[in-house]
Amino acid sequence: MTTRPPTGPVHTARAVLARLERIGRLGWTEARTLLTGTTCAWADLDGFHIATAGRLPEQPLHATHLWAWDPRRCLRLRIDGPQALTALLEPGQDGGEQVLVHIRPGTPWAAGDQQAGPLPAEAHALSFELIELPGPTPATFVRATAP
Repeated sequence: MTTRPPTGPVHTARAVLARLERIGRLGWTEARTLLTGTTCAWADLDGFHIATAGRLPEQPLHATHLWAWDPRRCLRLRIDGPQALTALLEPGQDGGEQVLVHIRPGTPWAAGDQQAGPLPAEAHALSFELIELPGPTPATFVRATAP
């Protein structure tokens, strides 16, 4: 017996070297400063949000993670009350701590999924990539590109 070929699209990851910087714990004000010039995405009790860093609230988000990106870097913040555990990843860059990451297509939740509340139209207007740092402490960074 043979296996049936997949009927949907097949996504394969591409391996890329990246520069990783573990920034560590930052207060919310410091984290917002680090995010200057990026686009940010997060999910909270009000839904999934995409906004420029300049539109982030003054107070810490009621979310577990925030992902941010600009043309050369990706940031991942794990929000823990008034602080954020922060890391920066620069795919394709050398210097610093070099890591091998896997980049694969990502997609926001389907319109009726409701895992993260209502999704804004811009969530479906972008093409997302997941940048996965494998290993004993895996982490996923997210960035969006034009469709």
